[in-house]
Order: sequence, then C-alpha cells, then structure tokens
Amino acid sequence: MDLEKLKNTYKQNKVAQVICDHLAGRDYQQRETKLERVARRLASEGFDFKKSEYIDAFRGLQESGCGQLVEGRHGWPTRFVWTVNSRHVAGAARGQGGLEEEMSSEHDSGEELIEHSFVLRPDVIVSLELPSDLSKSEAARLAAFIQALPFD
Repeated sequence: MDLEKLKNTYKQNKVAQVICDHLAGRDYQQRETKLERVARRLASEGFDFKKSEYIDAFRGLQESGCGQLVEGRHGWPTRFVWTVNSRHVAGAARGQGGLEEEMSSEHDSGEELIEHSFVLRPDVIVSLELPSDLSKSEAARLAAFIQALPFD
C-alpha cells in the first residue's frame, strides 16, 4: 500500500474522505463495500454524491493499494473489495498511529464480518453481514428466524 497516495486521495477527494471516515466509525471491518449500500447509508447521514463520484473515490483508494474496485456486471453490484482493514484507512490517511498497527487486519480486535448476497428474485438482492466464524447452530437459528418472517 502506498501511504502517500492514500493521504493525497483522502485530502483531495471529499467522497473518499467521507467513505473512509464512515467506515472508521463502524464496529466491524468490511471485506467488501457495495457502492449502492454505502451511498444509501451516507445519504441518510446527509451526503448527496453522484455514482461517478463514488467510483472516482474507490479508484483513488484502489490506486493507493487499499483494495480493488469491481464494477457490477450481470446483476452483481459495483463494490470495493478491501485488501486492508477498512476501519483503519481513515486513521492511516490522517497519519494517526503506526501504519502496521492501523492497517493490520490480523491484529484487529473486532470480529470480522463477511457480507453475503443472495438473489431472492431477479430484481431483489438481499445482503447479510455475518461473522466469519458463523457456527452451524447460529446458521440454524438464523434460518428459523427467516422461515418465521412470511405472513402467509
């Protein structure tokens, strides 16, 4: 990862700064950040950016070595796949803390979540963030919960 490029991206790209600051405030790191989902969350916080601005921000983060922008195709959403701890990018960009401490996902004390997407219908994709160490009993409890949701 190129820390100087990250610092420049963070300083010069308002959308990248807002995305990183938003992720820094989350309880868990993300492996993937879906463009539409982060846009909805940031819109609820009062930010109104264009899709092209989000893509430019993710490209800047990609050029900094933070991960890879994957443009959506065939029903899959546009997303950013992190190769570093998403929660610590803003701190590293601001020069807070040592880079090894900030960017090391192996030493992260938070539980890692993995985002799973499921095509429920052709026009409905459902996403869940679940612990990376989800147990069979937890999966069974979640399945029972989902089975109880329909009203028919």
